[in-house]
Amino acid sequence: MDYEVFGGVGEEEINQIASAFIETVQELSKKQVVIYSDLSNARDVFSKELADKYELWLAYYGNYERLYNTTTSWDNWIGVQYSDKGEVSGINGYVDRDLFKEEIFLNSNEEIPMPENPPTNIPNSDTMKYTVQKGDTLSEIANRYDISYLELARLNNIENPNLIYPGEVLTIPNIKVENGNEENATGSIYYTVKRGDTLSEIAAKYGVTVSHIVSQNNIQNPNLIYPGEVLRIKRNSGSDGINNTENNRTYIVKSGDTLYQIARRFGTTVSDIVSKNNIKNPNLIYPGEVINL
Repeated sequence: MDYEVFGGVGEEEINQIASAFIETVQELSKKQVVIYSDLSNARDVFSKELADKYELWLAYYGNYERLYNTTTSWDNWIGVQYSDKGEVSGINGYVDRDLFKEEIFLNSNEEIPMPENPPTNIPNSDTMKYTVQKGDTLSEIANRYDISYLELARLNNIENPNLIYPGEVLTIPNIKVENGNEENATGSIYYTVKRGDTLSEIAAKYGVTVSHIVSQNNIQNPNLIYPGEVLRIKRNSGSDGINNTENNRTYIVKSGDTLYQIARRFGTTVSDIVSKNNIKNPNLIYPGEVINL
């Protein structure tokens, strides 16, 4: 786990998020996890409880041999990244260099199993299911799947289109996908994930960004997609509050947004957004505000 941008979250919540993430990864992968951290966070942020459960992969660009028995929550490290300026023949630019103890390596080469409950947006002949997330609105969901929000409300017997709840499961009309993908009249591609696919490869294939696919499909973990999962790729510019020009990309803040969420969604950092937009208080942004990315 590499968790180092906290977006103003408190120490207790950081450790709760880290613990929940690691437990989920281990449950799905059936593999042991280590925590990657710099010395400052290992010493001042991550708890002794986490240190007792998971080994430390430390990033420290100094005399790492003197760091045994440091004053962090860990008594020792199982791996250390000691340089980000390594050189490897055939690779342009610098690479990280690490020293690992034998115990860090997996003792099993079994494949990561498929989850027992795969994502619900795998289509049948007529409909697909969508689970409402915190901050969702019916109009945003309808736009994501190229349907009128009034029609979506009718199909799901929703009396008040302005009132939906996290965890509520919506039925959405599905577009049949044949031979892997199909383009509809709105300019959207529906792509069926194949074994071995990654979001970066799919994004490159269709000339969009990973963050664009993530936002269009409400993907919680960009590193976790499943064979058979159907992804919507809308290639029209300006969707989901995103506007692209030749030299600039902007995002229109929505109700409930935080800088941390926006940074994570678009693959940047809170500090970078703050710097580009001259934001005085990172915890204070407003719906309708235009953010340069």
